[in-house]
Amino acid sequence: MLFPTMLEKSIIVSAHPDDEVLWFSSLLDKVNEIVICFVNNESYPGWNVGRRKSLAAYPLKSLSILDIDQSKVFNGGDWNNPVVTEYGIEIVNKTPPGQSEKYKKNYENLRQQLEQRLIGRLNVFTHNPWGEYGHEEHIQVYQVVKSLQDKIKFNLWYSNYVSNKSFKLMVSHLNRFHFEYASFETDKALARDIRDIYKRNKCWTWYDHWEWYNEESFIKERDLEQGDRMVGNLFPINLIKVSLPPVRARKSSLYYSVIGRTIKKLMREIFRKFGLDVRRYVPKVYEKTVSLEPGSKSQGNVLISYHIKPFLLKPGESIPNSHTSQWRCLQITKTFLDLGYSVDVIDSHNHVFQPTKPYALFVGHRINFDRIAGLLDSNCIKIAHLDTAHWVYNNYSTYRRKLELQQRRGITIKGSDRIVEQTLALEHADCITVCGNDFNVNTLRYSNKPVCKLPQTPPVVYPWPDDKEFGSCRANFLWFGSHGFVHKGLDLVLEAFAEMPDYHLYVCGPLKKEEDFVTAYHKELYQTPNIHAVGWVDVETPEFTVMAKKCLGVVYPSCAEAGGGNVIVCMHAGLIPLVSYESSVDVEDFGMMLKDNSVSTIQNAVQMMSNLPSGQLRQMARKAWEFARANHTRGKFAEDYKEFVVNVLEKAGSKES
Repeated sequence: MLFPTMLEKSIIVSAHPDDEVLWFSSLLDKVNEIVICFVNNESYPGWNVGRRKSLAAYPLKSLSILDIDQSKVFNGGDWNNPVVTEYGIEIVNKTPPGQSEKYKKNYENLRQQLEQRLIGRLNVFTHNPWGEYGHEEHIQVYQVVKSLQDKIKFNLWYSNYVSNKSFKLMVSHLNRFHFEYASFETDKALARDIRDIYKRNKCWTWYDHWEWYNEESFIKERDLEQGDRMVGNLFPINLIKVSLPPVRARKSSLYYSVIGRTIKKLMREIFRKFGLDVRRYVPKVYEKTVSLEPGSKSQGNVLISYHIKPFLLKPGESIPNSHTSQWRCLQITKTFLDLGYSVDVIDSHNHVFQPTKPYALFVGHRINFDRIAGLLDSNCIKIAHLDTAHWVYNNYSTYRRKLELQQRRGITIKGSDRIVEQTLALEHADCITVCGNDFNVNTLRYSNKPVCKLPQTPPVVYPWPDDKEFGSCRANFLWFGSHGFVHKGLDLVLEAFAEMPDYHLYVCGPLKKEEDFVTAYHKELYQTPNIHAVGWVDVETPEFTVMAKKCLGVVYPSCAEAGGGNVIVCMHAGLIPLVSYESSVDVEDFGMMLKDNSVSTIQNAVQMMSNLPSGQLRQMARKAWEFARANHTRGKFAEDYKEFVVNVLEKAGSKES
């Protein structure tokens, strides 16, 4: 339904810069004037400068500002039990000192200034009574405009946007009025142009991935009159999903508490009769957020999406050593805390997280990176922390290995690969860190993003095995890795040693987890005298050091790794690396790099290494041990990561200045 005069003598009254383009894009070039109420925000000085630059570069000349300072009351309302007041909405949650009073004073300030602007206007478009997605100042602007309607005699129109946060307040509004509405196509091209202006000036406050609806509606309300329909069509809504603020606990009387429990019990019994079991929803571990504060005044907020479990350990529990990424997550967090930043930690598998505050930096694991990055402000520095080769290279390589196995042995093995999740992390990142070498960097180079190589973080280091007899262990080799045996080349190594009875192979890996592989290679693993199926060995146990002491080197022809952490552990234990280029371990002059990953090449390399003089073998093993000690420790990671972060912050500071 369109009203012929609804754009005559019209004005948009918008709370903040960028609200006008989010909720009124269809009208921006149609109304006579656009007024923005609040510009300055004490919490984000950078926004203030950026907003003024953006408004100065605005493509429409009908825009003006009231230049009132915002009050810091966002999420101050109880959105589970919202109470509308004359000045907006009741502020019950904790806000900075004096801001609740400022919110009330802003009502009078707005009313005085807007009264002059609205005289002579026939149609006023503004925020809706529930504040679109649920913003206290949006509601306040509506309340001010509503209070002036009877005095100035204009038509009041408001937007049809609502969110999961503000939905309850919208519903409470429905029974009190009669509604009419008109719908317009959104002007996506103009909206994106204006959004880009805000982004360039680092003051775009909405989601980066936001897509405008095709249409938006504007609603006119009036008091119910006799004869008005009480039920039926109301108006269309554009529904938004946002993150919800923490629920404010309310004390209830014993009476209501008992009644509530009784009703819940009766409802459960009713549902059970229909075969349904009703239980309280308990958030999964992966959906939790841990917030940490520095020991001094905070320099800003940092979001880390990696591992949540290390932050939920009970007193006395230690971090598992099954994968050192949990320790890395702790150290990354500690780095930012030491630099004075407040840190929020979520798990990379958290698919429900929505940011409720601005973040200066975002550090994310590849999983879920692009989703979260798209929710953050454009001026947030986004750092992708990668622990694999690029997924395209990795997944191609792992399936190629399975195809080669199929063609070589005439068998197909399910699993035994390492598939990396498809993601656009690089496309959303400003820079990248990777625990690997040039092999990894080359798989990421297409993105033209700066890449920082970081050390591996083995859970344990070992003393140099000075009493090791290299003459007696020269024919013994180790394969040491986790699941994904075909990806990591165990099939090739087994086939190579099965044809070399004079050389012994010790297989340390989770054999029980890959039944198909073990079935296919049962003869090599359990019926070949020179191959010993050891199974998984914890690197912190004496069993591992005994195993390392009896072997000369580690053979590891993987098709794609990121730093080869298991090979680095073996080097710490004094083993000589015999690896593929794709294992991403630098071997310099203390190891052997396979020219290809064929069975014959592995055999030739093993025989060549084994036939070297004992003194040379000792020297190579010592150099490998020294290289690992100098370049791959947790202390080195902590140093290098802090240096990386400081450099990122310095570059960001120099760009702003």
